[in-house]
Amino acid sequence: TILAYGQTGSGKTHSLLNQGIKTEEAGLLPRLIASLFLQVAQDVDNVYSIEAAAVQVYNEQVDDLLHLEHQAGSGRDMQIRNNGVIPGLTWVTCKRPETMLEAFARARTNLVYAETKLNKASSRSHAIFQIRLSRRERSKAPAGAARQVECVTSRLCVVDLAGSERVKKSGAEGAQFKEATNINRSLLAFGNVVSALA
Repeated sequence: TILAYGQTGSGKTHSLLNQGIKTEEAGLLPRLIASLFLQVAQDVDNVYSIEAAAVQVYNEQVDDLLHLEHQAGSGRDMQIRNNGVIPGLTWVTCKRPETMLEAFARARTNLVYAETKLNKASSRSHAIFQIRLSRRERSKAPAGAARQVECVTSRLCVVDLAGSERVKKSGAEGAQFKEATNINRSLLAFGNVVSALA
């Protein structure tokens, strides 16, 4: 898991997610995707399956950002099970880096943003972009021969945490006040966990 943590307006989203026109302008996630697909293409001994998923935690509710009916309200308030598994989460199979970049760009359009005094496009939710990679050895057995093949699966999460903010400085009121309260509460809990583990 890779996390971006900091005050609102400090450049977390840009550093992680910016697609950029030039390579040097690209954020961490597009660079990871390009590198992943390059490494997979060079590995002739194994077969890979690569999938993408994206969720947001908005006001303590988990939403599927890639659900096809997200705009109509589907894929919201999902439950998290053991090991962070979300039953029913939409996973998009990606055979090319462009497919994954398009999926994550679509997910970003479903994120909740709002303008505050501190930030014109303030993230009002925590966004989690997930890549699931499965690898199995390419079969060298003759056609029709039975052979047991081990499959290894891993998951990479890139997390764009909403920025902490002081409500007096941001001017948050109404729904934005509730969002800011939930953001700050979850960031405090996260900070406590990190401190406890240190």
